[in-house]
Amino acid sequence: MKAVDFKSAISNVLSGEGCSAEFYFLLRGKEGSILKFVDINEEDQESLSNMFIDSIKDKILKNDDLALIEISNADDRTNAIYRYDLDEVPLELLCLNDILSNDDFERFDFGKDELGKVVGILILVGNQNEQLVLYKYQYPVMLIKQDRGFSLIKSRDANRFEKISEDILKINSNFDFLHIKSEYYVLNLYPLERFSGFQHAIKNDAEKSIEIIDKVDIVEDISVLSDRLDDMSFARKLVRSTKKSPVLGVVPNNIIVSFSNSHPALRGKFKYNIDRTKINLATKKSQNLFLKILNDDYLQSELTKLFYDSSAKDSVDISIN
Repeated sequence: MKAVDFKSAISNVLSGEGCSAEFYFLLRGKEGSILKFVDINEEDQESLSNMFIDSIKDKILKNDDLALIEISNADDRTNAIYRYDLDEVPLELLCLNDILSNDDFERFDFGKDELGKVVGILILVGNQNEQLVLYKYQYPVMLIKQDRGFSLIKSRDANRFEKISEDILKINSNFDFLHIKSEYYVLNLYPLERFSGFQHAIKNDAEKSIEIIDKVDIVEDISVLSDRLDDMSFARKLVRSTKKSPVLGVVPNNIIVSFSNSHPALRGKFKYNIDRTKINLATKKSQNLFLKILNDDYLQSELTKLFYDSSAKDSVDISIN
């Protein structure tokens, strides 16, 4: 789905007659996670609904510079939304689809449920015909527990304070994931990388990436890459380096080796085997630089002849009408 189609799908949901929102808590328990419907009084629910609808408009629909790219190709740009394209989907993301496929959820019950067990807030937006779901990661700092100090609020008497006896859940307009048209989209990588399901998915895809690199036979000892698979940042870069690499399997090995030794930013940074047909990646620095080569990050301006290190880049359409 292109960015324009993505925005159009969201706009159709928000512009639908009677568009509103329902709220659900994702609670973590001893037997796993469970979704529960949140009962909010009508006036406050409307205000909360409008807050998130306005947030969707501001973050997505009114953002003319928004980039939409695959999670496997995630780079360093900040103004981007990532479409989840990995084979395995974390349970936390699958919960977004559960909201759409099931309308029979237990209500959150203060008698047996705890706000401290809430790990996510899910927001179902739309009407009977068009819907999307948001996921808001629940940070511990957003829960004010009354067993940690003494909290006061203004009482009904104008000049008097009274103690707050209940825990307080703060909710702002930020959200981290969005589900629409059977696709999952990520606005914030931070919470996603903390889900064990995502870590497992990335590690599996990274292992496949290592196999692809190994088949090209350009790395002297491929095992050094496997040793870093527990580093999520490196594992993601590994996946990106092979998913859509314009270099790997396209540019001959001898050209890649020559480039790694001649480019001004890379000269002297690598070691090679005896006949200089393979690159030695014994150090973490050389491993990181090698992945950047596979991503074609080292560019030169045709205009100024200056060299650039560009991890975030888009292809240019040069077709002539």
